[in-house]
Amino acid sequence: MAGIGTAMAVEPHLVKHWREGKNSHPQLPPIHWKRKPLAALATMAVVKFQLHRLSRGHQPRPQVSALWALIRDQLYIAKRTRQYKQAMAK
Repeated sequence: MAGIGTAMAVEPHLVKHWREGKNSHPQLPPIHWKRKPLAALATMAVVKFQLHRLSRGHQPRPQVSALWALIRDQLYIAKRTRQYKQAMAK
């Protein structure tokens, strides 16, 4: 079951396809960066980006830039951290 979230983020109807007997193996394009921890972080950011699109009713966009998704995710995390610190300071 490992990695099923990534597959579901790319192909939201994956379970339906499996039930119909279709052989579907959705994958995100691999990220070939020199720094592997950064590449893994970017992969997670791309999956989060896809899940966020799905939650808003949009179709997934598997060809999104990994760098763009990573920057966007880091900005979101920084914003939420700032909000948390402000809430705890009250």
